[in-house]
Amino acid sequence: MAQNVGMYREIKEALRQQIKNYLQSVGENIEVYPVPYQNIAFFPAVALELSSRRKPKVGVGVKQLELDMVVWVYTDILDAEDAESECLRLLELVEDAIEQDKTLGGVCHYLSIDDVVEFGTVQQGEASFLQGARLNVQIIKRFT
Repeated sequence: MAQNVGMYREIKEALRQQIKNYLQSVGENIEVYPVPYQNIAFFPAVALELSSRRKPKVGVGVKQLELDMVVWVYTDILDAEDAESECLRLLELVEDAIEQDKTLGGVCHYLSIDDVVEFGTVQQGEASFLQGARLNVQIIKRFT
């Protein structure tokens, strides 16, 4: 079991680092947090969140770990139209970053980005004050 936790952390860190490195390479000073909203200090920001994990039976001697990650893109622009434009711009950068290497440097076998992205006001508790985008990414890792 500890092996799976180690793999999860390794995969999540590889995804975080790939996005962060790409954003820096295009001149964007945006932090990529390994945690969801409540621990974010500065905006705009990107955050990673595990939404589900599966270990389907693939075959004799072959195991597979499937992670569904949510990549959140946040902006704190108050004007709705400007916030939406900025979310779209940042989202495209994040998608480009993820698609740079779909094996995350060999840490996983494959990842795919969901075709559907949700946009809008992000609500945390009773407060709703951030514009954001929710991008779903599925990551597959096979091991023996």
